[in-house]
Amino acid sequence: MSRRISLTTKVLLFVSVPLLVQLGLLTALAYLQKQAEDALAASVHSKAISEKIHEITSDIYEFAKRYKSLEALENTPLDDDVGHMLTKNVWQDYNDLKELTKNQPEILSTVIASERTTREALNIYKEIKDNWNSPTPMTMREKILYARKMRAGRMDKILYQLFGVAEEQKKLFDKAPEEQAVFRKKAQGLTVALGVFDLALGIFLALFLTKGITERLRRVSENTTSLAAGLPLHPVINGTDEIAQLDQVFHKMAEELKESARKERAVIDNALDFICTIDVNNRMIAANPASSTLLGVQAIDLIGKYAIDLFADFDKKRASEFFDKLKKEEITVPAELAMQSASGDTIETAWSAHWSEAESSLFCVVHDITERRRIEKLKQEVTAMITHDLRSPLNTVVNVFNLLEELLKESDEERVPRYITMGRRNTDRMLTLINDLLDIEKIKSGHMNIEIKDFYIADCFTACEELSLAAAEEAGVKLDFADSEISVSADQNLIDRVLTNLVSNAIRYSPKGQTVQVACTEDDGFARVAVKDQGQGIPEDELPMVFERFKQLKSGGAKNKGGSGLGLTICKAIVEMHGGKIWAESPGQGSAFFFTLPLAKKKT
Repeated sequence: MSRRISLTTKVLLFVSVPLLVQLGLLTALAYLQKQAEDALAASVHSKAISEKIHEITSDIYEFAKRYKSLEALENTPLDDDVGHMLTKNVWQDYNDLKELTKNQPEILSTVIASERTTREALNIYKEIKDNWNSPTPMTMREKILYARKMRAGRMDKILYQLFGVAEEQKKLFDKAPEEQAVFRKKAQGLTVALGVFDLALGIFLALFLTKGITERLRRVSENTTSLAAGLPLHPVINGTDEIAQLDQVFHKMAEELKESARKERAVIDNALDFICTIDVNNRMIAANPASSTLLGVQAIDLIGKYAIDLFADFDKKRASEFFDKLKKEEITVPAELAMQSASGDTIETAWSAHWSEAESSLFCVVHDITERRRIEKLKQEVTAMITHDLRSPLNTVVNVFNLLEELLKESDEERVPRYITMGRRNTDRMLTLINDLLDIEKIKSGHMNIEIKDFYIADCFTACEELSLAAAEEAGVKLDFADSEISVSADQNLIDRVLTNLVSNAIRYSPKGQTVQVACTEDDGFARVAVKDQGQGIPEDELPMVFERFKQLKSGGAKNKGGSGLGLTICKAIVEMHGGKIWAESPGQGSAFFFTLPLAKKKT
């Protein structure tokens, strides 16, 4: 089986082959262009040689014309200005011609021979001129015959030598346009051939890409659509190139997704909680078998039904608002809603849901909290019963102690009043514990009523100081309430209770002679109240637990233990009901409790 080349190699071949062909054509065109330029340069060179020969022959004709008669031979000097100019021009032209033909040895030898012949001719003219004027002159006939012979022979030889070269250069110059036309024709032929080849190659590559790459990519693309729609995939593409590897990896991923979906489905189907999916119109589009246990309805029967119809009548509005807020992403916290089963029973449930904008669906997990609610209600009823049953006889005992105290004021027995006071103190502690337990349950169940109004925090300081002054004097502790003009928005009675509780604790844990400081400042839109003592302090590891139920410090330090252990828990609950927060700090010596309350809105 042949090994399939990689896609990268194919692309490189598809790109490089046309480039190599075009590079070859450009090389051929460059070669033809060079030949054309060489031919043109040769033509220009030939023309320059021809023109220079023409100048030499013209100068020679001028020279011969000047000395063509006997009178001219006898009377016209050779070294006058005209003669000097003619000879100078001839030699300069010969030098230029030799420079032009220095790379053409055959022509150069002809030029040199012609130059030598010309020099010989000029020397003959000089010799004749000298003999003409000699003491023993020749006869006239001898002069004429000698001059004609020498002049005719040399002139013919010079002209013959130069005319041959000129004629040859002229032919070369005349031939140049024909050569240029040949070069242009060859270049056009190559260009057309390349165009046809590129077209054929492009068609071939297009067909090859369509069959070898595009078709396989289409299969991969169809596989993605089939996977999303849950349809069967195309068979795996064989090969080792990138597309085949991509398809093989995709098939492997599809198998893993199927396995993951199977496991997820198994988890959902076997989950004890009711899990469902709700579309944008609040219709059920998926549900797990837990619906049968929770609602007494099979999952298949829920598909297409409105989710709102599954809720109890008194909670349908809250359920609709809950779904709307989830879709607007205004809330993410769970909601406790009452549903109605097929048998008509009310089922208390906790809904955790997430809105998916991409799928326009709500994914919900519903937990049955009916049993938990029943246990909580039972606990509240038991607590209420116990506290009521304890408080009623305790109130009776308190009244009895009050009556005894009045009756025995005249008694001489000193121990009787002390025993009565001890009994009253213990009954008061039990009554406080019972009231605290009732308040905790009220707050937890949401039955604690609060009356929000604006008031000055200084009013709470005054009330607290009046209530705590006697206990502070008995403990030998001073109270320092700072002046404040800050106004808050809260239930004044409940805040009095929080402040009195914190100050009482500070008094109990402050050494004799120390001061409990109370102040209020503004902090980021809230009023921050601080109660500080100078007692032993709170260990760092106990700070997070001081607000827990029935939690009392192990380190001790209180002069009079016996608190209910619920005071700080109640303080925390009351502050949080007002939207504030409460915390404790203990830098080492002493401790400080802080709580925040909303500031009153300023009147305009």
